[in-house]
Amino acid sequence: MKTNRMIMASLAGTTLMTAFSELMSKAKGSNYNEAEILSELLNRITPLSKPQARLAGWIAHYGIGVVFAALYDLYLKQTQAKANAASGTVYGFLSGLAGVVVWKSTFKMHPNPPGVDLKTYYPQLVLAHIVFGFVTAVLYQSIRNSN
Repeated sequence: MKTNRMIMASLAGTTLMTAFSELMSKAKGSNYNEAEILSELLNRITPLSKPQARLAGWIAHYGIGVVFAALYDLYLKQTQAKANAASGTVYGFLSGLAGVVVWKSTFKMHPNPPGVDLKTYYPQLVLAHIVFGFVTAVLYQSIRNSN
């Protein structure tokens, strides 16, 4: 994956993942927005002001999206697989499971985590990552085909 294509695909994937989480937040009456939860975690343990922590949370969220896209790219190169809806969906599911492990560890280690309903957050997180993987793969393939 060329770097520009990977970044464009990851930005789109992360944006739609976040939109999905936002829709689920509204539907369930709970905060599932990963960037906002990261912001709250940072605000509670750093000297950052609330706006600074919010900016850092959003930057971190999109940065992690680029890392996940880079790992997908590495998988594609190692296996010589093609980016497509199926591989993106599977990758999204697997990255969602990895995300659950990271978030569980983060909430467990944090001295003052925000009150997130974890029993509903984790399944939503896996679904959000499936959205990320699907969108990232399909957009990457689309950009590649248009060049």
